[in-house]
Amino acid sequence: MSKSTLYDIANEFEKSLDNLLDHDDSDLINEIESIEGEFKLKSANVAKYIRNLEHLALGIKEIESNQKHRRNSLEKKIARLKDYLRINFEKTNTDRIESDDIVIAIIKILKSTYCDEEKIPEEFFQVKETKLLNKDKLKESLKNGEISQDANYSRKEN
Repeated sequence: MSKSTLYDIANEFEKSLDNLLDHDDSDLINEIESIEGEFKLKSANVAKYIRNLEHLALGIKEIESNQKHRRNSLEKKIARLKDYLRINFEKTNTDRIESDDIVIAIIKILKSTYCDEEKIPEEFFQVKETKLLNKDKLKESLKNGEISQDANYSRKEN
């Protein structure tokens, strides 16, 4: 079996066909048939390799799907076990358990509260001032010649 690539074999085949048109030689015909056989064999091998890669990709896709289902199952189990711990901690009025290798604690999350801002004293508010460019006014002033266009406020060209 030749170590040539399919590309090399195709080029050699093409050259030999061109030579055949120029000459009528039985040695050249034998050479072309030999190259054609090598070309067909190499093409078949490339096609088989493609098929193997397709099967491998399909197998990996199936494994990924199985792993995703497995991960989802584990995540649900984790959530159920955490809930189980929380329920039993609440039943026994336990907030924290420490051992040599793990600390288990129930963290109280403060709930947000709604308040009517009108009823809160002013001392709890802070005043923010913001500066906002009025682009319409600037554009109008530029158009009317009220400000110079050679200043740095002209439009950027892209």
